[in-house]
Amino acid sequence: MGLFKKKHIFISINDRSIRYLVCPKQKANEHIDYGEVFFDQLVMEDGRIINESQLKRHLRTLVEQKKWKRAHISFLVPDSFVTMRTEEIPNQLSIDEAKQYIRLQLEGSIRLPFKDPVLDFDILNYGEEKNEVLLFAYPKERLKPFEKIFDDVGLNPIVADISFLSAYRTYQSLQDTSTDNHLLMVQWNKLDLTLTVFHNNKPRFNRHVHSSNAYQAWELDDKGNELVSTLSKEELEDERDNTLITIERFMDFYQYSVLDGSIGVTDVAFLGDHPALIELKETMADRFEISVKTLSLPNELPDGYGALIGLSYKETQSKKKRVKPPKEMNKTRSKKRHKHQDEPSTEPSLKDTPTESDQNLEDMKQ
Repeated sequence: MGLFKKKHIFISINDRSIRYLVCPKQKANEHIDYGEVFFDQLVMEDGRIINESQLKRHLRTLVEQKKWKRAHISFLVPDSFVTMRTEEIPNQLSIDEAKQYIRLQLEGSIRLPFKDPVLDFDILNYGEEKNEVLLFAYPKERLKPFEKIFDDVGLNPIVADISFLSAYRTYQSLQDTSTDNHLLMVQWNKLDLTLTVFHNNKPRFNRHVHSSNAYQAWELDDKGNELVSTLSKEELEDERDNTLITIERFMDFYQYSVLDGSIGVTDVAFLGDHPALIELKETMADRFEISVKTLSLPNELPDGYGALIGLSYKETQSKKKRVKPPKEMNKTRSKKRHKHQDEPSTEPSLKDTPTESDQNLEDMKQ
């Protein structure tokens, strides 16, 4: 029975449900339990908690029924509010100094669409004077209510992460990855669409689209186990075609505006629980001369658990980031070679253990 006492809970919450995956600590490739609890009234809307008492009620019931009291949890934040951008920081800074520098620049050279963000960053390139960093930001006012609710129901939240980073960890675990490719990760779920391009194993461009009819288009089946579409066949086809147009525009913008037009997306990977996902994948495979594939999840888990699996892998893959170039690079770098890419990593998260993240639990309680 000791195994069941030492478990880690992985949770995602969307407008219609709470989805969970339970793994033994330090054993992300195994799972003890998984499931989904659907809301019987409006609790979330586009990533915002609008009925805190009802969300607490559902979570408290899970904690009591599953005996999760005081269990560690990692959770995925709603994608609606994630901001990701490239910035430059002086290369002589330590990790703590880099965090402080970024915060000081928030009212100057670094501008975000919201105030008081939770921040994290990853190094993209080392330079002679400045490092290019990938900055992740999330509004603290949207994150702290989740933390408080988890605390109130007896859970111990230790990691908050972004779904597209977690989804990519799942992809890495299932496929051979190439740093030369420009991979478009398509997370098409019943309630939203998240598009992210990864290059050198790092996210480079992202867009999130929330469904405008999350309640009208989906209803619980007779057994209360799954959301099924209320749309007609023609309406589902229209939704698929509109999603394809969104993806094509995203790919064009990445190729001609983010890049210089000489290269674009080279691979596409689909992940999610939308019932038209396979049809969309086949349409893209016929239309584009690029690799298009869907991911089959391990251990026969349902299609909607891809990001949660990747979140569980973070437990075993996390490593401490570095800001200054490695010593070997300082010894061998010449004036002609002024840029060096960091070893591939997708490890930033918005909230993590004190040794791994820019924003840890103790900081957030201040």
